[in-house]
Amino acid sequence: MNAKTIISSFCLLLALCLALYFYAEWQKAQFDAALPVPPAADEQPGGHGKPDDDAHDDTGDLIPSVDWQQHIELPELVKPGNLDELDADDPIAKAWAKLDEIADNPFAWGGNADPRTAGLVQQLTPIVDYLESEAHAEEIGDLLDELAYLRDPRSIETLVAYECGGNIGTAPVREALIAMGPPVVPYLLPYLDEEDDEAMGVYVAPHVLGHIGARHRVELDGIVKHIILPKLEKQLGLALTDPFPTEIRIRRVEEAIAQLKR
Repeated sequence: MNAKTIISSFCLLLALCLALYFYAEWQKAQFDAALPVPPAADEQPGGHGKPDDDAHDDTGDLIPSVDWQQHIELPELVKPGNLDELDADDPIAKAWAKLDEIADNPFAWGGNADPRTAGLVQQLTPIVDYLESEAHAEEIGDLLDELAYLRDPRSIETLVAYECGGNIGTAPVREALIAMGPPVVPYLLPYLDEEDDEAMGVYVAPHVLGHIGARHRVELDGIVKHIILPKLEKQLGLALTDPFPTEIRIRRVEEAIAQLKR
């Protein structure tokens, strides 16, 4: 092969690479153009930086919000709305009060109020399960992955609702929930009260909570000991006494308990 042939081949290869690059960029631009245009950054809570104290509450109707206490099996000493009245010296009461503090301050562990969050949440609302949206499951999965990538704490409820209740779960969503840490805990706890082993939450919640609890022992204070572990142990008891136990459910709970007791 002479030098002229080599140069020609190299030029053809370079041209092909450039064509592939520009085609990929065109496809990305087409995908971005299909997304809803988000409000300007200065119209978003907190803009691009760390939100101010009340910014994350001003989310309008696009980002649904629920009272986490209404969905959790609470002990006798804790009733919705009375966390401020609990005995400050009781370790269990302190754990529940700490959980309430975490739910009220989701940005305390990082994350930004990304201007794309509201638009993505809007596209994913109302929450649908896999059977309702089987024809669009891949599209929904892509939206969930994009939302997960933002690591915006305002997306936690939506991500948890799909991952645990909608049965359209993805690895990036689970990774995002683990990465966002303590603010995820209040929204996963209800799935530790779930008794139906067909619900995805009984598999996802132990896995994610095990990782979060192991990484944030200090920040979670007594929440691991007095709230998460008792609920996991109850889940394990239910799984072991089930006449038709699901091995993966038992394994996930046992792994989470082992992680949190190290």
